Amino acid sequence: MPSPADFIHTQFILRIPEPTASFASKNVIVTGANGGLGKEIVKHIVRLGANKVICGCRSLKRGAEAKEEIEAVSKCKPDVIEVWEVDLESPPSIKSFVARANTLPRLDVVIHLAGIRSFNFKVVYDTERTLAINNIGTFLLALPLIPKLKETAREFGTTPIMTIVGSALYDRADYPQNPGQDLFTYFTDQSKFNPWNQYSLSKLIQLYTLIKLATLVDPVNETKPHPIVINSVDPCFCETGLSHEVKGMTRLVVKAFAAIAARPADDGARQIVHAASLGRETHGLYLRAGALQAYKPIAQDPKKTEYLWEILSKRLEKLDPSIMDNLKA
Repeated sequence: MPSPADFIHTQFILRIPEPTASFASKNVIVTGANGGLGKEIVKHIVRLGANKVICGCRSLKRGAEAKEEIEAVSKCKPDVIEVWEVDLESPPSIKSFVARANTLPRLDVVIHLAGIRSFNFKVVYDTERTLAINNIGTFLLALPLIPKLKETAREFGTTPIMTIVGSALYDRADYPQNPGQDLFTYFTDQSKFNPWNQYSLSKLIQLYTLIKLATLVDPVNETKPHPIVINSVDPCFCETGLSHEVKGMTRLVVKAFAAIAARPADDGARQIVHAASLGRETHGLYLRAGALQAYKPIAQDPKKTEYLWEILSKRLEKLDPSIMDNLKA
């Protein structure tokens, strides 16, 4: 977690410039694009000249409303933004989305923004819902999109990028001392559920997965032709709807703190779009406040990385038996 001095700097002092890298001719996918942060991301990408922006949304109605809003501001052509349905709690929905993505002539950028911070206990994918969506659902979608990114790299001589939106709260995660053979199963027990910890833990697991993926997909120590980039970015504390499930007095406190300290959604979007325009120097790494950041010690744990990769892989293969073949493309 950022120190108090770092928090003050990033929330109140840091200047975050508009991204300037061109997205001309690029096709881009943004999941969770109908929320405040997602809409700002799409606005920037459209402004930077993208050929096509696919807004992956759970609700087609909200997605269509977001598209209309963005078009009114950006004055882009009506065929630039498309709204596709994708529900990270539904394997058939994810499979359908991937099949549709594979029909694109090229895929240059994927931004995984969709995620939740659930304060109500529910079991999804045989684990607690925040972990289910932010980890199992996210990578159930991410891995099958890798071959399309690599195909684009080969055919167009570019360096496509997959950016996973993370959080500096990963360093606050309370990792269980003895989660047993499967951490996801561990959290099917409601007595283990801490709503304030689950989101932080899900972001830590995302980083373990990212670190492992970067060793399997175009590792930086190998000189493979036409590599892609997979990175993560923390948009800093900004206006989002992540805490909408908080109730009562806690909700008032959270809203008051956000009113004082949260940066506008556009500031977070600028950092995400910047991260999604970078190169191989960011592969397998994490950005915050517009720059690469060293992983905190909690994320530099090879045993936990291998353990979580193994149990996540097994979960993903139960839902999609051939999913790991996507890493051999």
